[in-house]
Amino acid sequence: MSEVWRLQTKTEVSEKNKLEDKVAKELIKRKMVAIGWTLREDIYNELTMSEKNKLEKNEKLIKNNFKEYKKIIEQETYETIKGEKKKFFNGKINNSLNNLKKLKENDLVWIRSKGKYYLGRITEKSHYLYAYRDSKKDSDILKLGINNQFTDVEWLEIGDESDIPGSISTSFIGGTALRRIKQKGSLEISQILYNRHIKKDHYPINKIENNIENFYSLLSPTGCEDLLYFFFYHKFKYIAIPSTNKTNTQTYEFVMLSPKNRKKKIYIQAKNGNSEKVDLYLDDYLDLNGKVYLLTTGGKIYESKEKKEKKKALKIEFKNNSFMKKIGSTNTNKKIYAVNPEAIYEFAKRAYKDETILMPHSILQWFEYLK
Repeated sequence: MSEVWRLQTKTEVSEKNKLEDKVAKELIKRKMVAIGWTLREDIYNELTMSEKNKLEKNEKLIKNNFKEYKKIIEQETYETIKGEKKKFFNGKINNSLNNLKKLKENDLVWIRSKGKYYLGRITEKSHYLYAYRDSKKDSDILKLGINNQFTDVEWLEIGDESDIPGSISTSFIGGTALRRIKQKGSLEISQILYNRHIKKDHYPINKIENNIENFYSLLSPTGCEDLLYFFFYHKFKYIAIPSTNKTNTQTYEFVMLSPKNRKKKIYIQAKNGNSEKVDLYLDDYLDLNGKVYLLTTGGKIYESKEKKEKKKALKIEFKNNSFMKKIGSTNTNKKIYAVNPEAIYEFAKRAYKDETILMPHSILQWFEYLK
Protein backbone atom coordinates (compact mmCIF):
# COMPACT_ATOMS: atom_id res chain seq x y z
CA MET A 1 0.00 0.00 0.00
CA SER A 2 1.26 3.47 -0.86
CA GLU A 3 2.14 5.97 1.85
CA VAL A 4 2.57 9.74 1.95
CA TRP A 5 5.57 11.51 3.50
CA ARG A 6 6.85 15.01 4.07
CA LEU A 7 10.48 16.14 3.87
CA GLN A 8 11.94 19.24 5.51
CA THR A 9 14.40 20.78 3.04
CA LYS A 10 16.12 23.17 5.43
CA THR A 11 18.88 20.91 6.70
CA GLU A 12 21.31 21.94 9.44
CA VAL A 13 24.15 21.80 6.93
CA SER A 14 22.35 23.97 4.35
CA GLU A 15 21.43 26.54 7.01
CA LYS A 16 25.03 26.62 8.22
CA ASN A 17 26.20 27.30 4.67
CA LYS A 18 23.32 29.75 4.04
CA LEU A 19 22.04 27.60 1.17
CA GLU A 20 18.71 26.47 2.66
CA ASP A 21 16.68 28.04 -0.16
CA LYS A 22 18.60 26.01 -2.75
CA VAL A 23 17.91 22.54 -1.36
CA ALA A 24 14.39 22.08 -2.79
CA LYS A 25 15.52 23.45 -6.15
CA GLU A 26 18.36 20.93 -6.22
CA LEU A 27 16.08 18.03 -5.26
CA ILE A 28 13.69 18.85 -8.09
CA LYS A 29 16.52 19.40 -10.58
CA ARG A 30 18.19 16.08 -9.69
CA LYS A 31 14.80 14.27 -9.37
CA MET A 32 15.41 12.92 -5.90
CA VAL A 33 14.49 12.86 -2.22
CA ALA A 34 17.55 13.42 -0.05
CA ILE A 35 18.80 14.11 3.47
CA GLY A 36 22.18 14.60 5.10
CA TRP A 37 24.22 12.66 7.69
CA THR A 38 27.23 12.30 5.44
CA LEU A 39 30.37 10.61 6.76
CA ARG A 40 32.28 13.83 6.10
CA GLU A 41 30.63 15.52 9.08
CA ASP A 42 30.12 14.65 12.76
CA ILE A 43 33.46 13.16 13.98
CA TYR A 44 35.25 13.32 10.60
CA ASN A 45 37.45 16.31 11.47
CA GLU A 46 38.49 14.65 14.74
CA LEU A 47 39.97 11.57 13.01
CA THR A 48 43.59 10.85 12.36
CA MET A 49 44.73 10.99 8.74
CA SER A 50 45.02 7.19 8.51
CA GLU A 51 41.45 6.84 9.86
CA LYS A 52 40.20 9.40 7.34
CA ASN A 53 41.81 7.40 4.54
CA LYS A 54 40.23 4.23 5.90
CA LEU A 55 36.82 5.92 6.02
CA GLU A 56 37.09 7.25 2.48
CA LYS A 57 37.83 3.73 1.21
CA ASN A 58 34.82 2.38 3.09
CA GLU A 59 32.72 5.24 1.80
CA LYS A 60 33.25 4.11 -1.79
CA LEU A 61 31.69 0.75 -0.88
CA ILE A 62 28.40 2.35 0.15
CA LYS A 63 27.11 3.98 -3.03
CA ASN A 64 23.94 1.90 -3.64
CA ASN A 65 24.30 -0.18 -0.49
CA PHE A 66 22.49 1.15 2.56
CA LYS A 67 23.55 -1.91 4.56
CA GLU A 68 27.19 -0.86 4.21
CA TYR A 69 26.35 2.65 5.38
CA LYS A 70 24.44 1.17 8.33
CA LYS A 71 27.39 -1.07 9.14
CA ILE A 72 29.81 1.86 9.24
CA ILE A 73 27.53 3.79 11.58
CA GLU A 74 26.63 0.97 13.96
CA GLN A 75 29.73 -1.24 13.96
CA GLU A 76 32.82 0.65 12.80
CA THR A 77 34.93 2.47 15.41
CA TYR A 78 37.40 5.18 14.45
CA GLU A 79 40.38 6.61 16.32
CA THR A 80 40.56 10.35 16.87
CA ILE A 81 43.59 12.63 17.04
CA LYS A 82 43.21 12.58 20.84
CA GLY A 83 43.44 8.78 20.87
CA GLU A 84 39.75 8.26 21.60
CA LYS A 85 37.62 5.54 20.00
CA LYS A 86 34.41 6.93 18.52
CA LYS A 87 31.51 5.95 16.27
CA PHE A 88 29.75 8.21 13.80
CA PHE A 89 26.52 9.69 15.16
CA ASN A 90 27.02 7.75 18.42
CA GLY A 91 26.49 4.50 16.53
CA LYS A 92 22.83 5.17 15.73
CA ILE A 93 21.04 5.45 12.39
CA ASN A 94 18.84 8.54 12.34
CA ASN A 95 15.06 7.91 12.09
CA SER A 96 14.89 9.95 8.89
CA LEU A 97 17.49 7.69 7.28
CA ASN A 98 15.50 4.62 8.25
CA ASN A 99 12.44 6.26 6.72
CA LEU A 100 14.36 7.07 3.54
CA LYS A 101 15.08 3.38 3.09
CA LYS A 102 11.37 2.57 3.58
CA LEU A 103 10.32 4.58 0.51
CA LYS A 104 8.80 2.41 -2.20
CA GLU A 105 7.24 2.71 -5.63
CA ASN A 106 4.16 4.97 -5.75
CA ASP A 107 4.79 6.51 -2.35
CA LEU A 108 4.29 10.29 -2.42
CA VAL A 109 6.55 12.89 -0.80
CA TRP A 110 5.77 16.56 -0.07
CA ILE A 111 8.39 19.30 0.15
CA ARG A 112 7.98 23.05 0.67
CA SER A 113 10.13 25.98 -0.43
CA LYS A 114 9.51 29.74 -0.56
CA GLY A 115 5.79 29.28 0.03
CA LYS A 116 5.40 26.71 -2.76
CA TYR A 117 4.51 23.04 -2.23
CA TYR A 118 5.81 20.23 -4.43
CA LEU A 119 4.65 16.62 -4.63
CA GLY A 120 6.99 13.83 -5.69
CA ARG A 121 6.20 10.25 -6.68
CA ILE A 122 8.62 7.40 -6.06
CA THR A 123 8.98 5.50 -9.36
CA GLU A 124 9.92 1.94 -10.30
CA LYS A 125 13.47 3.16 -11.00
CA SER A 126 13.93 4.86 -7.64
CA HIS A 127 16.69 3.47 -5.43
CA TYR A 128 19.01 4.39 -2.57
CA LEU A 129 22.22 6.22 -3.42
CA TYR A 130 24.96 7.50 -1.15
CA ALA A 131 26.07 10.38 -3.33
CA TYR A 132 29.32 11.68 -1.94
CA ARG A 133 31.97 11.34 -4.62
CA ASP A 134 35.04 13.50 -5.18
CA SER A 135 33.84 15.12 -8.37
CA LYS A 136 32.70 18.55 -9.53
CA LYS A 137 29.29 17.12 -10.34
CA ASP A 138 28.59 16.51 -6.67
CA SER A 139 30.57 19.40 -5.22
CA ASP A 140 27.47 20.90 -3.56
CA ILE A 141 26.32 17.67 -1.93
CA LEU A 142 28.12 18.34 1.35
CA LYS A 143 27.17 22.03 1.48
CA LEU A 144 23.50 21.26 0.91
CA GLY A 145 23.29 18.22 3.21
CA ILE A 146 21.68 15.92 0.64
CA ASN A 147 24.09 13.01 0.23
CA ASN A 148 21.72 10.20 1.29
CA GLN A 149 19.37 10.04 -1.67
CA PHE A 150 16.43 8.25 -3.19
CA THR A 151 16.68 8.73 -6.94
CA ASP A 152 14.34 9.00 -9.97
CA VAL A 153 11.53 10.91 -8.27
CA GLU A 154 8.87 12.64 -10.39
CA TRP A 155 8.19 16.12 -8.99
CA LEU A 156 5.11 18.31 -9.54
CA GLU A 157 4.53 21.88 -8.37
CA ILE A 158 1.11 21.88 -6.68
CA GLY A 159 0.73 25.46 -5.44
CA ASP A 160 0.81 27.67 -2.36
CA GLU A 161 -0.83 27.05 1.01
CA SER A 162 -4.30 27.91 -0.31
CA ASP A 163 -4.02 24.92 -2.68
CA ILE A 164 -2.76 22.49 -0.04
CA PRO A 165 -4.75 20.39 2.47
CA GLY A 166 -4.34 21.46 6.08
CA SER A 167 -3.12 18.00 7.08
CA ILE A 168 -0.20 18.47 4.67
CA SER A 169 0.76 22.06 5.56
CA THR A 170 0.64 21.37 9.32
CA SER A 171 2.81 18.26 8.91
CA PHE A 172 5.75 20.62 8.30
CA ILE A 173 5.55 21.88 11.88
CA GLY A 174 8.42 20.27 13.82
CA GLY A 175 9.31 16.60 13.68
CA THR A 176 12.12 14.70 11.99
CA ALA A 177 13.46 15.61 8.54
CA LEU A 178 11.56 12.83 6.75
CA ARG A 179 8.43 11.37 8.28
CA ARG A 180 5.18 9.75 7.26
CA ILE A 181 1.98 11.81 7.33
CA LYS A 182 -0.52 9.70 9.23
CA GLN A 183 -3.52 12.01 9.47
CA LYS A 184 -6.68 10.51 8.01
CA GLY A 185 -7.33 11.43 4.38
CA SER A 186 -3.78 12.71 3.75
CA LEU A 187 -2.84 9.87 1.41
CA GLU A 188 -6.10 9.97 -0.55
CA ILE A 189 -6.05 13.73 -1.12
CA SER A 190 -2.36 13.58 -2.12
CA GLN A 191 -3.19 10.91 -4.69
CA ILE A 192 -6.14 12.94 -5.96
CA LEU A 193 -3.95 16.03 -6.37
CA TYR A 194 -1.29 13.99 -8.16
CA ASN A 195 -3.87 12.56 -10.59
CA ARG A 196 -5.32 15.99 -11.18
CA HIS A 197 -1.97 17.57 -12.03
CA ILE A 198 -0.84 14.84 -14.43
CA LYS A 199 -4.39 14.65 -15.86
CA LYS A 200 -4.42 10.86 -15.56
CA ASP A 201 -5.89 8.38 -13.10
CA HIS A 202 -2.53 6.98 -11.99
CA TYR A 203 -4.01 6.18 -8.58
CA PRO A 204 -7.37 4.38 -8.76
CA ILE A 205 -9.17 6.11 -5.89
CA ASN A 206 -12.59 7.38 -4.99
CA LYS A 207 -13.56 10.66 -3.38
CA ILE A 208 -13.07 11.01 0.36
CA GLU A 209 -16.11 10.65 2.60
CA ASN A 210 -17.76 13.99 3.30
CA ASN A 211 -17.67 14.17 7.09
CA ILE A 212 -16.50 16.68 9.66
CA GLU A 213 -13.19 14.93 10.36
CA ASN A 214 -12.15 14.76 6.71
CA PHE A 215 -13.29 18.31 6.01
CA TYR A 216 -11.18 19.82 8.78
CA SER A 217 -8.20 17.65 7.83
CA LEU A 218 -8.32 19.31 4.38
CA LEU A 219 -8.81 22.81 5.74
CA SER A 220 -5.61 24.70 6.58
CA PRO A 221 -5.25 26.62 9.88
CA THR A 222 -5.67 29.92 8.02
CA GLY A 223 -8.62 28.45 6.11
CA CYS A 224 -10.25 27.63 9.43
CA GLU A 225 -9.80 31.25 10.55
CA ASP A 226 -11.35 32.48 7.30
CA LEU A 227 -14.28 30.09 7.63
CA LEU A 228 -15.08 31.33 11.12
CA TYR A 229 -14.83 34.93 9.93
CA PHE A 230 -17.26 34.40 7.05
CA PHE A 231 -19.63 32.58 9.38
CA PHE A 232 -19.80 35.62 11.70
CA TYR A 233 -20.06 37.99 8.76
CA HIS A 234 -22.97 35.97 7.35
CA LYS A 235 -24.77 35.62 10.66
CA PHE A 236 -24.16 39.02 12.30
CA LYS A 237 -22.45 41.15 9.62
CA TYR A 238 -19.45 41.54 11.94
CA ILE A 239 -16.47 43.11 10.14
CA ALA A 240 -12.80 42.34 10.87
CA ILE A 241 -10.27 45.09 11.60
CA PRO A 242 -7.46 44.11 9.16
CA SER A 243 -4.62 45.51 11.28
CA THR A 244 -5.54 43.20 14.17
CA ASN A 245 -4.79 40.08 12.11
CA LYS A 246 -1.14 39.82 13.14
CA THR A 247 0.94 36.73 13.85
CA ASN A 248 2.15 38.16 17.17
CA THR A 249 -1.39 38.26 18.62
CA GLN A 250 -1.24 34.71 19.93
CA THR A 251 -4.40 34.80 22.04
CA TYR A 252 -6.72 35.76 19.17
CA GLU A 253 -6.75 35.75 15.37
CA PHE A 254 -8.37 39.14 14.80
CA VAL A 255 -10.83 41.67 16.23
CA MET A 256 -14.26 42.26 14.72
CA LEU A 257 -16.72 45.12 15.11
CA SER A 258 -20.49 44.97 15.32
CA PRO A 259 -22.31 46.96 12.58
CA LYS A 260 -24.82 48.04 15.23
CA ASN A 261 -22.27 49.50 17.62
CA ARG A 262 -18.70 50.13 16.48
CA LYS A 263 -17.52 50.44 20.09
CA LYS A 264 -18.25 46.78 20.72
CA LYS A 265 -15.27 44.51 20.03
CA ILE A 266 -15.47 40.80 19.27
CA TYR A 267 -12.38 38.63 19.63
CA ILE A 268 -11.99 35.48 17.54
CA GLN A 269 -9.72 32.49 18.05
CA ALA A 270 -9.66 29.43 15.75
CA LYS A 271 -7.44 26.36 16.04
CA ASN A 272 -7.60 23.52 13.53
CA GLY A 273 -6.03 20.11 14.07
CA ASN A 274 -5.87 17.10 16.37
CA SER A 275 -3.17 17.66 18.96
CA GLU A 276 -2.42 19.52 22.18
CA LYS A 277 -1.26 22.43 20.02
CA VAL A 278 -4.90 23.29 19.32
CA ASP A 279 -6.01 23.24 22.96
CA LEU A 280 -7.32 26.55 24.31
CA TYR A 281 -7.26 28.08 27.83
CA LEU A 282 -9.83 30.50 29.25
CA ASP A 283 -7.29 32.45 31.30
CA ASP A 284 -5.66 33.65 28.05
CA TYR A 285 -8.76 35.74 27.34
CA LEU A 286 -9.72 37.20 30.72
CA ASP A 287 -8.13 40.61 30.05
CA LEU A 288 -9.89 41.19 26.72
CA ASN A 289 -12.56 43.89 26.75
CA GLY A 290 -15.13 42.34 24.43
CA LYS A 291 -16.98 39.14 23.60
CA VAL A 292 -14.71 36.19 22.88
CA TYR A 293 -15.47 33.27 20.53
CA LEU A 294 -13.24 30.19 20.70
CA LEU A 295 -13.17 27.44 18.08
CA THR A 296 -10.97 24.36 18.26
CA THR A 297 -11.81 21.63 15.76
CA GLY A 298 -9.92 18.80 17.43
CA GLY A 299 -8.59 20.14 20.71
CA LYS A 300 -10.00 20.83 24.16
CA ILE A 301 -10.72 23.92 26.23
CA TYR A 302 -9.34 24.19 29.77
CA GLU A 303 -9.81 26.83 32.45
CA SER A 304 -6.06 27.48 32.64
CA LYS A 305 -2.70 26.04 31.64
CA GLU A 306 -1.73 25.67 35.30
CA LYS A 307 -4.77 23.52 36.05
CA LYS A 308 -4.51 21.42 32.91
CA GLU A 309 -2.77 18.50 34.64
CA LYS A 310 -5.04 18.68 37.67
CA LYS A 311 -8.40 19.30 36.06
CA LYS A 312 -10.22 17.79 33.12
CA ALA A 313 -11.13 19.84 30.07
CA LEU A 314 -14.44 21.68 30.08
CA LYS A 315 -17.37 19.48 29.09
CA ILE A 316 -19.17 21.43 26.39
CA GLU A 317 -22.49 20.26 24.95
CA PHE A 318 -24.13 22.15 22.10
CA LYS A 319 -27.89 21.67 22.31
CA ASN A 320 -29.69 21.17 19.00
CA ASN A 321 -26.38 21.72 17.21
CA SER A 322 -26.34 25.38 18.26
CA PHE A 323 -23.30 27.25 17.00
CA MET A 324 -22.09 28.45 20.42
CA LYS A 325 -22.26 28.00 24.17
CA LYS A 326 -21.20 30.35 26.96
CA ILE A 327 -18.27 28.87 28.91
CA GLY A 328 -17.02 31.85 30.93
CA SER A 329 -16.56 35.59 31.30
CA THR A 330 -13.72 38.08 31.01
CA ASN A 331 -12.59 40.31 33.88
CA THR A 332 -14.93 43.00 32.53
CA ASN A 333 -17.86 40.55 32.48
CA LYS A 334 -17.83 40.08 28.71
CA LYS A 335 -19.02 36.64 27.66
CA ILE A 336 -16.66 33.92 26.42
CA TYR A 337 -18.21 31.39 24.04
CA ALA A 338 -17.14 28.04 22.66
CA VAL A 339 -18.02 27.68 18.97
CA ASN A 340 -19.43 24.37 17.70
CA PRO A 341 -17.17 22.84 14.99
CA GLU A 342 -20.10 20.77 13.69
CA ALA A 343 -22.24 23.85 13.12
CA ILE A 344 -19.42 25.62 11.27
CA TYR A 345 -18.90 22.53 9.09
CA GLU A 346 -22.62 22.47 8.25
CA PHE A 347 -22.44 26.16 7.35
CA ALA A 348 -19.53 25.48 4.97
CA LYS A 349 -21.52 22.67 3.29
CA ARG A 350 -24.44 25.02 2.84
CA ALA A 351 -22.20 27.71 1.38
CA TYR A 352 -20.81 25.23 -1.16
CA LYS A 353 -24.31 24.77 -2.58
CA ASP A 354 -25.63 28.29 -2.02
CA GLU A 355 -23.74 30.93 -4.03
CA THR A 356 -25.51 33.75 -2.21
CA ILE A 357 -23.37 32.95 0.86
CA LEU A 358 -20.05 34.78 0.64
CA MET A 359 -17.17 32.31 0.94
CA PRO A 360 -13.69 32.10 -0.70
CA HIS A 361 -12.78 29.30 -3.09
CA SER A 362 -9.83 28.34 -0.84
CA ILE A 363 -12.41 26.87 1.56
CA LEU A 364 -15.08 25.62 -0.84
CA GLN A 365 -12.60 23.83 -3.13
CA TRP A 366 -12.22 20.93 -0.71
CA PHE A 367 -15.82 19.83 -1.18
CA GLU A 368 -14.85 18.90 -4.75
CA TYR A 369 -12.87 16.01 -3.28
CA LEU A 370 -15.51 14.93 -0.74
CA LYS A 371 -18.40 12.64 -1.59
